[in-house]
Amino acid sequence: MADAPLLRRSALHAFHLAEASLTEDQGWQCADSYGAVDAEVQAVQEQVGLSDISPLAKLDIQGKDLFAALGQKLSLGLSPGLALETLPVGRVVRVPAQALDAQTDGLLCSLARNHARLISPPGTASTVQVQVESATRQTDASACIHSTDVTSNFTAVQIAGPHSRDLLRKLTALDLRPAQFPDLSCAQGSLAGIHTLVIRADIQAHLAYQVYCEREFGEYLWDALLDAGQEFGARPFGLAAQRQLHTQG
Repeated sequence: MADAPLLRRSALHAFHLAEASLTEDQGWQCADSYGAVDAEVQAVQEQVGLSDISPLAKLDIQGKDLFAALGQKLSLGLSPGLALETLPVGRVVRVPAQALDAQTDGLLCSLARNHARLISPPGTASTVQVQVESATRQTDASACIHSTDVTSNFTAVQIAGPHSRDLLRKLTALDLRPAQFPDLSCAQGSLAGIHTLVIRADIQAHLAYQVYCEREFGEYLWDALLDAGQEFGARPFGLAAQRQLHTQG
């Protein structure tokens, strides 16, 4: 009898195991719901919800002219007057699902002039890395672009809902005001005393952020967010609520 495939688990698995019904998704064991999907959706619509999105594929890319190379390969279209090769640090571009051969869009984050983080749906790390390597082979040899799959290196938590900004402002000095940090922005800085990458990526009409930290701090980050969110009625939500939010808006 063939061995069953190994399931990957996030750093928050112990919490999910105790509180949620679990499901398998793209090789990961994930929280499907915490008992009442409608209540989880309502929390995001009216208050704030927290979701473990650690299974998202994460590719760290560094090298000269990497944005120009990726723009050509992934056929990324930007607003008039903004070219991908001059994408400002702190900006995020949505990568169409078809460019990633995936079911949902990805995110390309400009961390520095020659440093990007490409976030794509769970289970796509290998195929996306092949596309990135294909793009880099078409550039000047002096570009020397390198990509590394860091999916398992980081815990990722989504904070969504009208009070999500209020929650985060209790834990970080990053300027999250809408004028300074609109949808599709990113910044690196301290949150709850640890180094994080914070991305604003709204879910349809719902204000939403993604926070990434090193895996070893995952449980600490989750607990800090839940504690800070108590006054706003924060509650965790799983994949079932995620699907409803992305479908219904």
